[in-house]
Amino acid sequence: MQAEQFTDQNFPELLRELLSKYYLHSKEVERELQESELKFKSLLEQLTDAIYFTSVDGQFLEYNRATVELLGYTREEMQDLNVAQTYVQPEDRIRFHERIMSDKEVVDYEIKLRKKNGELIDCLVTASLRMDPDGKVQGYQGIIRDITFRKKAEALQRAKDLAEQANKFKAEFLANMSHEIRTPINAIIGMVHLLHQTPLSEKQIEYLHAIDNSADNLLQLINDILDFSKIEAGKLQLEEKSFNIRIVIEQLVSTMRFKATEKGVDLVLQIDENVPPSVAGDPLRLNQIMLNLISNAIKFTHTGAISVTVKLIDILDDRARMYFNVRDTGIGIPPDRLGNIFESFTQANLDTTRIYGGTGLGLAIVKKLIDMLNGAIMVKSKLGEGSEFIFEIDFTITRDNPDLPLMEITEASVPDIGKCRLLIADDHPINQVVTSELLRHAWPDIQIEIAATGKEVLEKLDSAQFDMILMDVQMPEMNGLDATRTIRALTDSRANIPIVAFTAYATTGEVEKCLQAGMDDYISKPVVPALLCRKIYDQLVRSGYDFDAHGQQSGLAHQTVDLHYLNIMTADDQVLKAKMLQIMLDETPGELELLEKHLEAANWDGLRAVAHKMKSSVEFMGLKDTLDTLKTIEISAKERTGLDLLAPKINTVILTCRSALNSLRNELDKLQTS
Repeated sequence: MQAEQFTDQNFPELLRELLSKYYLHSKEVERELQESELKFKSLLEQLTDAIYFTSVDGQFLEYNRATVELLGYTREEMQDLNVAQTYVQPEDRIRFHERIMSDKEVVDYEIKLRKKNGELIDCLVTASLRMDPDGKVQGYQGIIRDITFRKKAEALQRAKDLAEQANKFKAEFLANMSHEIRTPINAIIGMVHLLHQTPLSEKQIEYLHAIDNSADNLLQLINDILDFSKIEAGKLQLEEKSFNIRIVIEQLVSTMRFKATEKGVDLVLQIDENVPPSVAGDPLRLNQIMLNLISNAIKFTHTGAISVTVKLIDILDDRARMYFNVRDTGIGIPPDRLGNIFESFTQANLDTTRIYGGTGLGLAIVKKLIDMLNGAIMVKSKLGEGSEFIFEIDFTITRDNPDLPLMEITEASVPDIGKCRLLIADDHPINQVVTSELLRHAWPDIQIEIAATGKEVLEKLDSAQFDMILMDVQMPEMNGLDATRTIRALTDSRANIPIVAFTAYATTGEVEKCLQAGMDDYISKPVVPALLCRKIYDQLVRSGYDFDAHGQQSGLAHQTVDLHYLNIMTADDQVLKAKMLQIMLDETPGELELLEKHLEAANWDGLRAVAHKMKSSVEFMGLKDTLDTLKTIEISAKERTGLDLLAPKINTVILTCRSALNSLRNELDKLQTS
């Protein structure tokens, strides 16, 4: 199509047409611009971050809804607001201006702004310059993001991290202090124990009792502080096991009655006959609560009596609500102190610590333990007349028959271990002497060597054989945990040597650390000598220690074999007698192994069956005491009673029967050669 020719005649018409098209196009462009502006403003209003445009002198020109909400002004007020008025620190505005003029933009610049109501907010600003076509600065544009909540969260996290770090340092400090304090206490208590075994005058005995009491008091102070620390850190774990409340309380009162008697004070126990025979809970913590309350009563009572009462309140479904009461006729508590008597480091009055001693943590620990057990405690008291502590705890009733408490262990009750080769690893010279002498007092034939470091332990293992290691945890050069890990990584028989942790640490988790390192058991300082002997003996039995080869002299393991009953049953038929001896020699070792395996697996039916089967063989051997022991094992396994007492009984049966088998072999050899 050819373009229309331009002439003078048609010029006006063409001009009108051209102007008409230009007008229509301009309207369309204007409409599109208006629509774009509306979309832009709508988008700004929907953004959660504050968007703003300001002039060079800081007046707000354009801003979205988020800006209004952030600063707390109305849109009308924003028109008269200058950016400088929102800054908390004027120098921040100066530094911001210098930065943006230098770099043309600022990214995530942190400032503190003030809202209309005076509230301070932390913000991040990303801004840039607005320039005209000639490059002249016309103003500023930017985005403001409120990070106040994030800053608070970060501050809380920092505070939490600092608190956790402080708790960690506190735990480490307590662990170290526990070691440093318990080490000399261990030496004191150990030396006193050894001195008691020597001839003493009455005056010397009196002095030793004073040292005993002082050491016990100091140890109690340390235990209180450590227990309180565990509870505060939330690291004290509760157990859930079946036990007999009556037995726990009776045993505790029995052990504490002598202290009351020494002060001329009666200690009376009353237990309701309706108390359930078996409940599930934490007997250790119940014992700890009652120990604190009764100890306090004895401490603050000089005349009169102390009564301990336990009774059943009610039973709802399988839950028994129990009532405990400890009442004394002691000094009492002033009325103004009753309200905070369970607070930490609190005593009844300012003179209590000076006169009676203590940390003021005992009742705080009692209260926290009862709270952990979902119980409640209250106190009644009159100054000069006495105090009464009452608490209630719920227990779950069980159908178990809880084991009786173990009899008190003494060195004499632990079988002899003969010439056991024991390696003691301890860096403290006094502890080396004390531990060695305590063990030699219990077992005169024991052979002991000393290592002062974990490295020295490894060197001695390279040059000599040992039956067991008593390993201190904290030693120079290489600690006990690292030494144990190294031993367990060996590829020969040394990797299986029994290791008992011997440490002054008393913090939560220490047992787990020892076991995870490969240690077999754990005993803390200061040690109870008989308990140490029992742990050593038990680990030797579990390791298969040959008591006969080491010349042990235990009467428990060397009952005399009496074949009188076997002779009667075989009517002196030598062939039949030899056949029965061979059967016992063939079957008994396997039966002894089954006793151990079933005990370890808690296979009570299997244990009952083996014990029942072994009775005939043991009766033929003439081992009357062992036969009685097997009967009690059979009954315990059948009725699921006294299960905690089975291990030492089975150990005794094993040692006795192994010794008896030697006699049977000798008897069989005689028959076969005659």
